[in-house]
Amino acid sequence: MRIAVFDSGMGGITVLKELRKSFPQFNFLYYGDTANVPYGTKSHTQIKTLVKAASIEIKNKKVDAMVIACNTASCIALDECCEVMGETPVYSVVEAGIATITRILKKDPSKPVLVLGTKATVRSKTYSTSLKNIFDVNIPVYEQECPLLVPMIEEGWINHPIMQQTVEEYTKAYLSLSPGIAFLACTHYPWIKSAFEKALPGWQVIDSAALVVETLAENSKTFLLENKTAGNIEWLLTDQEVFSPLIELSKEI
Repeated sequence: MRIAVFDSGMGGITVLKELRKSFPQFNFLYYGDTANVPYGTKSHTQIKTLVKAASIEIKNKKVDAMVIACNTASCIALDECCEVMGETPVYSVVEAGIATITRILKKDPSKPVLVLGTKATVRSKTYSTSLKNIFDVNIPVYEQECPLLVPMIEEGWINHPIMQQTVEEYTKAYLSLSPGIAFLACTHYPWIKSAFEKALPGWQVIDSAALVVETLAENSKTFLLENKTAGNIEWLLTDQEVFSPLIELSKEI
């Protein structure tokens, strides 16, 4: 079994790590569009064009399934990706995230939900629209753009004091609310999950990296019947010369 993991850059490594834990027998293709990161500040037309081009390359690699480990791509260009991939199953971190938030809200629909993501993800209103359609009530959903975070993370400023200050600046307006669910709607953000937890005391901070594993397992029971021989990872970066400290972290997988 060969699974493609697609991201705008290196943020999808967080998803790949979780997939490797649960499916060590699989072979993986990691496609990072490092020549065009970040996607979150681009127009919808640009994002769709980039996702379609990436999907064509991935399709030609003969994979058995594809995971879109990029919230922006999932929100803006999921249809374009599925059209290219045809009968090859496509799994989205957005679907997994919405399913998890829904399970929590069914127990307590009064909890506020704060979705933190790129400009493109937030402005698509995918999360708020989906949740309000599911519950058909006026649940408190807030969405916050965090455009500086992906470039800072790709730069390796994960533990830099400026990172904490930036996260606090993005979240300070919500501290007056009763603590609820803070959903990290970008696969880069798990690298700085502790910064969000510090900035939002009492909030349940959830990232989308591990959630897609559940979706893949639930929808692909036959995958689990394969032998347990350890698989390999093929790395495909659209610009091999773009330096990202996260590339070094990929060696830990």
